[in-house]
Amino acid sequence: MKTLVAALIACVIAELLYLSLDSGRYSAATPRLFSLPLIGLALIFGARAWTMSLSEEKRTASFFAGLALGVGGYALVRLFLF
Repeated sequence: MKTLVAALIACVIAELLYLSLDSGRYSAATPRLFSLPLIGLALIFGARAWTMSLSEEKRTASFFAGLALGVGGYALVRLFLF
């Protein structure tokens, strides 16, 4: 169940980032180098997910893992494929 939550959050975050950064629907497409700060943000979310998984209360670990996967995955795809 936690894996499904993380995957769902990652998909939603990636879609929102696409809509706001690259679709051209709300604003002009942003430069590819904007992906570098997104990778840093994904590392922060990943570190938070890791520390939450080590604590006794693991309730939000899957949420932060999904955020890390969504932001980091989209940033890497955007940096190398767009």
